[in-house]
Amino acid sequence: MEISRTRVFRTIIAVILIYYFSLFFTQKVTFVTADLGRHITNGKVFFEQRKVVSTNYYSYTEPDFPAVNHHWLSGVVFYLLQSTLGFNGLFILYFLMMGTTVFLFLKTAERSSNFGVALLMVLISLPLISDRKEIRPEGFSYLFMGIYYYLLTLFQHKELNFKKLLLILIPLQLLWVNMHIFFIMGIFITGMFAFQELYSYVLLKKEGMLKKNSEFKKKSHAQKYMIVLITLIFVSLLNPYGFWGLLEPFNILKEYGYMIIENQPVIFMQQRAPKPLYFHLELFTLVVFTAFIQIVAAKKLKLYLMPLGFVLAYLILAFKAIRGIPMFGLFLIPFLAKYLNDFYTFEKNKLLIPITVIIVLTLIPGHYISAINKQFGYTLAKRANSSAEFFKQNNIKGPIYNNYDIGGYLIYHLYDNRNSYNTRVFVDNRPEAYSVGFLQNTYLKIQSSNELWKQAESEYKFNVIFFYRHDATTWAQPFLIERLKDETWIPVYVDDYAIIFLKDIEQNMEIINKYRLPNNMFTATKL
Repeated sequence: MEISRTRVFRTIIAVILIYYFSLFFTQKVTFVTADLGRHITNGKVFFEQRKVVSTNYYSYTEPDFPAVNHHWLSGVVFYLLQSTLGFNGLFILYFLMMGTTVFLFLKTAERSSNFGVALLMVLISLPLISDRKEIRPEGFSYLFMGIYYYLLTLFQHKELNFKKLLLILIPLQLLWVNMHIFFIMGIFITGMFAFQELYSYVLLKKEGMLKKNSEFKKKSHAQKYMIVLITLIFVSLLNPYGFWGLLEPFNILKEYGYMIIENQPVIFMQQRAPKPLYFHLELFTLVVFTAFIQIVAAKKLKLYLMPLGFVLAYLILAFKAIRGIPMFGLFLIPFLAKYLNDFYTFEKNKLLIPITVIIVLTLIPGHYISAINKQFGYTLAKRANSSAEFFKQNNIKGPIYNNYDIGGYLIYHLYDNRNSYNTRVFVDNRPEAYSVGFLQNTYLKIQSSNELWKQAESEYKFNVIFFYRHDATTWAQPFLIERLKDETWIPVYVDDYAIIFLKDIEQNMEIINKYRLPNNMFTATKL
């Protein structure tokens, strides 16, 4: 009875923590600029046509340009959830999934320290982990990373047998390689465990200790880790692109013809748009290197090879591309928990005070470490679909000229009529699906030059401009200002997210006469 009560209590605590961690990922989606619409449409195409979208399928500019769709299965999952449970159901399940991810890293960290220290490390890492709140396929990668790390830790401590480990990881890797490009992280995590075991074996052999430590030789997992590692590599070939799909993670950070914010280094972003997150990252960089020095000085490096290897690898990735910051935050938890537990003594009663204070602070809205901000919620942002509804209700015809940010949104709303040239997009937020030449010499240049814009008008016969108003690139706002000055383009719709212009021609006159917006309602700073 006592065991049963303990399990019930632990289950309740686990549920509460998962819900609490989920709060940090609970954010309304600015659907107009999100990738989510395109991912859902990818899933819809899969069910309707039984194919994986592997070209620039939604665009009329480069429709046959090849692109590896490394997250096609995530689109299938998103489509099924959204079509059965609606957007709210999709959001709630995703946020709980992210909360579960953090909980798994907490449980892993607890094994090398204690619950209080592990929870405190989670709390101070959450701003890093929750930097990318938007619903994306990489959320599945975070979850799988948590599962792999937890299961491999159980196996390392002889609490999970080899057969069960393989039976769990093989189907997970099969899912992962088709859900997101970070599937390579599963191989990396397994490889780090194998390296730790092999290093221990080599070190003992070098020191002539193997005979004295015959038990280690008998219980070593080195060969089993290698079997798991090789198996995961072969399983990763089971994707629509085979060998090239396996290699795609090494090509994804290539130079595109368009600058992707999430792939930019921290130093660049700190100069462009400084925010507390980057200082948070730099602070923990100092903490990690201080810990490293102390570990080396204490001659305990061999005990920290794996957790330190993880945290340094993801720290480098985070500085190279800001999309890596959440992964660094996740692996920071077990590393710091072990380090603090080994080098410092914490009384449980004293840990209760900082933990309580931080939790209370996170529930107070409106500051950096708060889980609750202006965007807090589990639905689409208000009026997110209004511009697309206006477009469809008025039966506006293309060809469309749209900007990069809004492409996925238009794909979601206009796909049903994609067989019509008029309703495909000009560009969308998949830089890998467009040639460098198109993005640099066509998309970017026609926004920067009126002469080139006129040439593009003549070539593509644009009938509508559908633009995300807050495009922060240096060329977007001047382009919109020029279109307001251009008497051949008439603004007919504007909201908090989008602006729509129609070409001043006969076929649009009925809509223009009904919805024409006076130019004096716009200013250079409020487009």
